[in-house]
Order: sequence, then structure tokens, then C-alpha cells
Amino acid sequence: MFRQFLAGKTAERVFSWPICHPSSRPIGFCPCDRALPVKLRFYCKATLLLAVLKLPFNAPKLALLRRFGAHVGRNVFISTDVWIDPTFPELLTIEDEVMVGMGAKIFLHLYHRDYFQAGRVIFRKGVIIGACALIGPGVEIGEGAVVAAGAVVGRDVPAGKVAIGNPARIVPLRNHQTAEQAAHE
Repeated sequence: MFRQFLAGKTAERVFSWPICHPSSRPIGFCPCDRALPVKLRFYCKATLLLAVLKLPFNAPKLALLRRFGAHVGRNVFISTDVWIDPTFPELLTIEDEVMVGMGAKIFLHLYHRDYFQAGRVIFRKGVIIGACALIGPGVEIGEGAVVAAGAVVGRDVPAGKVAIGNPARIVPLRNHQTAEQAAHE
């Protein structure tokens, strides 16, 4: 089931599985539970991704995310020191004209006390993620929405809205107008 979810063959955005605490015994979701060659491949890939995400250059970040399975659109900017969960990058979708601010953290999986959860994170067109924002697994940020600096987002943000605070609350975006509305004025 989990492999189908990772491959995008299911309609669900979040995968949950009951477990004991991950330190008690291997559960199979983490690459660290697998054979040594798989572990080494994962740790090399993760180290490379996390090192490149710290750089001030945008093109290598986008190329590497695409290479590791993330869906990344055009005119995307990822600032320095952004952390993207290296375990399941194929669960990340960033549409066109998205900006991710410095120090933002994007989680694609987590372990609760009694279950494992992985989720697709989707940034729709024109999204702005503020500096040091935290985005949880299974979250969709709607078209033109803004996540304020330092916000902790664990639920969807509708199009044209702002997520602010910890935990994030949704407020209207002031002076929001679409490109079509601006062209008609």
C-alpha cells in the first residue's frame, strides 16, 4: 500500500499506518530499516540534497529536487537554508511562480507516538512561503496564498488567504486581486 502511495497510484494525500514507537523495532517505512546498500544510498542522497538546499544558488536546488522525484514548476525560487524532508521528496509538488523563504522547513512525513504518517505537500501557483515557516505533511497551500514568516501550518490554506501564527490561523489576504482583475483596471 505504501509503495502505491509513494508512486502516486492512490488518490489519498495522506498515508497513515499504526505502529509502535519507531525506536522499539523496525517498521519498514524508514530507509534506515533496510539493507546496508539501501541505507547508504539514502544517506548519500539525503546529505547531497540537504547540502545543496543550504546554498544561495537556485538552479542546483531545483534540478536536484526534480532528479529525486519532486514535481517542480517554472519560475520557482527556493531561498538559502531551506530544509525539505529528504526521505520522500517524491511527495512534494511545487507549481509555477512559487517562492520559498529562507529557513523554511517542509515536512513530508512524521512519526506520532502510535502511528506513522506521510503526506503530499502541494504548493499551488503563486504561493509565497515566508522565512522560517514550518509546513507539515499532507498540506496543500492554495493558489496565490501566503504563509507568513514563522507560521506553523498543519492544515490546508485556501487560495488567496494568509496563514499566520503558531498554530497557523487563516485570514484574508489584504488587497488581493488576481492578474486578470489587475489587467482590467
